[in-house]
Amino acid sequence: MNSSSLIESVPVIDIAPLLASYGGQEENGDTATAFADCIRDLGLACKEWGFFYVQNHGISPTTLEVFQQNMKKFFFLPPGELDNLRRTNTNSRGYFDDELTKTKLDWKRCFDFGAQDGSLDKDGMDGYNQWPLKTENSTFEDTMREYFDSMESLSEILLGAIMKGLGLNSDKLKHNFVNNHTSFLRLNYYPVCPNPKSSMAVHHHTDAGALTVLLQDSSVTSLQVYQNESWHFVPPRDGTFVINIGDMMQVWSNDLYKAPLHRVQANSSSARYSAPFFYNPSYDCDVKPLAFDIPSFGDNANYKTVNWGEFRSKRFAGDFADLGEEVQISNYRFAEAKE
Repeated sequence: MNSSSLIESVPVIDIAPLLASYGGQEENGDTATAFADCIRDLGLACKEWGFFYVQNHGISPTTLEVFQQNMKKFFFLPPGELDNLRRTNTNSRGYFDDELTKTKLDWKRCFDFGAQDGSLDKDGMDGYNQWPLKTENSTFEDTMREYFDSMESLSEILLGAIMKGLGLNSDKLKHNFVNNHTSFLRLNYYPVCPNPKSSMAVHHHTDAGALTVLLQDSSVTSLQVYQNESWHFVPPRDGTFVINIGDMMQVWSNDLYKAPLHRVQANSSSARYSAPFFYNPSYDCDVKPLAFDIPSFGDNANYKTVNWGEFRSKRFAGDFADLGEEVQISNYRFAEAKE
């Protein structure tokens, strides 16, 4: 298939009206119109692309700069220190350079940390967080925790707006996330690849959870989304995050919003960094179509109930080791459901 670099095809949405509304700003005719327009634009982006940029998101350039400095520094810690932080088959949190996507090895190095039952300090199904020694990087852990909190807040607002776009109350799914979510943040480092034609930085996939908030490196274009039988580049844009919906949102929306297939190309001339925040529900959340809450859906659900904890556990097992085909939401799809 051909690749395209038509940046204008991927929507760019100003979410200042969302932040103003959730921040308690007094509403008038103009602000109400701006909020309604933003909700409409988000809904269209979810339906047509599943991928979009957000600008005026409320996170300062200084916060992003400090975060990126700490991220880049992490990957150049002494090899022995990185090895001490390696994830295992029983702990999904930590450093790794052997990720499989759809059973194929990715050209990247990563560090994951995340919440269990809404806390970064609890152990659970995903294991426990590991942090480098303060003597190696004195600001890393505090910086990561602060950034994680900002991503959690932004994601909560975006999820509420997506629910509004479906004609539901913004807090429809709140009980599955607030104080009990299982989100995680990934730091990605993509080294220069000597033969990018034979490797992918990340092979094609969809994200498993509700939605993803991605901070891209400002200097390298490698991310692609599959749309209309073609791969489209999603270049970095100053002052924006890239948002994409995940498998669980596809189930909740009963295929109205489809999780987009995407990938990351390897690069032979420049290294690249990125940081996706995966906003995930509680482990005990049973995800099923909201068909009966949205009259336009009718009475037909396309999916059986997906327990998030079970799905997440199976997906990690497939990322960690080659166990054959990874679990997909298609495994939960009713045979009679139309594509």
